[in-house]
Amino acid sequence: MALNASSLRWLIGVAVGLAALHGALAVVWGPGPVIAVFPWYVPMMHSYLALAALSIAFLSFGRYRALGEPAPFWVGVAFSTFAVLAVFYVLSWPGLLPDEQGLIAQLPNTAAWLWFLKFSALALCLLTAAFARWPRAGTSAERWWFWLNVGAMTTGATIASLSLAFERFLPLLVVDGRWTLHTVGWLGALVLAFAAGAVLLARRQRQTGDVLLGYVALAALVFAFAILTALIGGKRYDLWWYGQRFLWVGGFSVILFGLLAEYVGLYEREREKANQLAALQQVTDPALAREGLESLLQTLLERMVAIMAANVGAILLLDRMSQELVLRKGVGISEDQVARFRVRVGESFAGQVAARNAVFRVRDALADSAIWRPRLKAGQSRALLGAPMRIGEEVIGVVQLEFPVAREFTSQEERLIEVAAERAALAVEQARRLEEVLKQERLRDEFISAAAHELKTPVTTIKGYVQLMRRWAPEGHEPRELEAFAVINAQCDRLSRRVEEMLEAVRYQAAPPELRRVRFDLGELAAQVAQRLQVTTSLHRLVVRHGAPVPVAADRERIEEVLASLLDNAIKFSPHGGEVEVRVRAQEENAIVAVRDHGVGIPRERQPHIFEPFYEASPAGTPGYRSVVSLSLYLSKVQIELHQGRIWFESEEGQGSTFSFRLPLAAGERDDGKA
Repeated sequence: MALNASSLRWLIGVAVGLAALHGALAVVWGPGPVIAVFPWYVPMMHSYLALAALSIAFLSFGRYRALGEPAPFWVGVAFSTFAVLAVFYVLSWPGLLPDEQGLIAQLPNTAAWLWFLKFSALALCLLTAAFARWPRAGTSAERWWFWLNVGAMTTGATIASLSLAFERFLPLLVVDGRWTLHTVGWLGALVLAFAAGAVLLARRQRQTGDVLLGYVALAALVFAFAILTALIGGKRYDLWWYGQRFLWVGGFSVILFGLLAEYVGLYEREREKANQLAALQQVTDPALAREGLESLLQTLLERMVAIMAANVGAILLLDRMSQELVLRKGVGISEDQVARFRVRVGESFAGQVAARNAVFRVRDALADSAIWRPRLKAGQSRALLGAPMRIGEEVIGVVQLEFPVAREFTSQEERLIEVAAERAALAVEQARRLEEVLKQERLRDEFISAAAHELKTPVTTIKGYVQLMRRWAPEGHEPRELEAFAVINAQCDRLSRRVEEMLEAVRYQAAPPELRRVRFDLGELAAQVAQRLQVTTSLHRLVVRHGAPVPVAADRERIEEVLASLLDNAIKFSPHGGEVEVRVRAQEENAIVAVRDHGVGIPRERQPHIFEPFYEASPAGTPGYRSVVSLSLYLSKVQIELHQGRIWFESEEGQGSTFSFRLPLAAGERDDGKA
């Protein structure tokens, strides 16, 4: 973010206004009366500078911790060191005690030395801020930032203490109110240092867009003019010398109020990036299922390019055979480049990201021959940021962003691209797994279809020969033979049903069947199915309870299959017999059917899988287990959902189960409260 023009004019107005106020006072009173009326004028000014410097340091270190950029760290070091030396300067100011003594100094010369020391430390640290590339938050150098700052302040305090201890031996900077050659030379060096700092900080601000550097550059320019103002006075303490204090106050105010104003914008930007980060993290399985891999990768890349204000974005996937990164998706890249872009691991920028297996950044690619490419040379991209796409520790690709100007990257930006790479890797892995499952499912369906057709013919043949054998004995069969024929015939019917279920399950996977809807009473149909199945068991009593008609518009044959499956399931899992109850009722705009048994129930750990194909509710060796796994519950679920209905169950092991389903009532029918 560049320095806002309106805020810049406002801040310059503050500094100029303060200087104008002092000028007006000086014109009215002259230089002498200012000191006479305000004997604590200079200590008050520098006390404000000390407090402002501490505030600036606090805000700068906070900005460093938030963004991870090195420049705010050195700005913090500059002003925290200045604050320590400013306290010594105020306490050593001549005139705080009688005989022109300070609270901690004996000679007036000592305060002058401390003045030069604090502004020299400020100028040097600001010059460092213009060049510094470290420390960066999140790196190994980060742990040194606190001790480095403490060391800088300790050094400043030590030098100040030594100046106090050996003040009688310090070279004189002022003699009879006039400056020595040392003073003039030192002031000239400070003018040059602050002027150079202003230029270099402004240049880096244009490169990085860091608004803090813009404020500090403006303040450094004001500081240079402040010292130049003192030099114009002609090597002595006069109006010009005291006037520079207002320029110092103005410069510090520019940074302090500018940082406070910018912190509001920083908070809003960081909150927005946090929201964007959360949005990226929400791109998971549902989005992949809805959009597909290609669309999801494109969405991720476009979102990252927009969030980061990049001009080029790319997602490259690793070809394991050739160990080359192949461009899969691109933003700001021509289709021709997408088709032919390949990079070997370890080469160019993306290759280095993959080789390092970590977030990698390049501030200025033109300065790095290992990153250089013809497109970069043409000026389309300068700064680069990339992150590896990983599954575990294995690199499967790279997300890369390019920017039109050289710049630094914040830890938050690095985290954003890291999350984008994680999401992209997750999407690729999910797509691969989904593809494997659909392979597997296709093979399963092919096997089921082939097995069902292979079983259908011999089962039909066995059943036919059993019927023939029953007719071949003209004098009839013995009872045990008839019983054997009945068992064989029943088992053939059972296998036939299972074969039909298998074939129907495969047909459902291929395409949903067409429903032949008719209007009928669901309660009447339930009674018919229960009556038909009652003759198959003598241990159970099938009871249907329903009141007023419950009309539905559905495929009667398929709903009949569902009712038969649920009743057969209830009989199967009630090996000791008992009552099986079927309730049919209308509720609001739905018809509800519940089939309840008092059998073995379903173990809790198996309940989530009951409607899955080829899943047996009872483990082998338990009551209700059958050697041939039924598909009836799975098919019932499919058929009910085809009717825009819902099927569910409640079960407790040892207490029985209740399977229920609902269907929409036929048009014009509602609950009359009598069911």
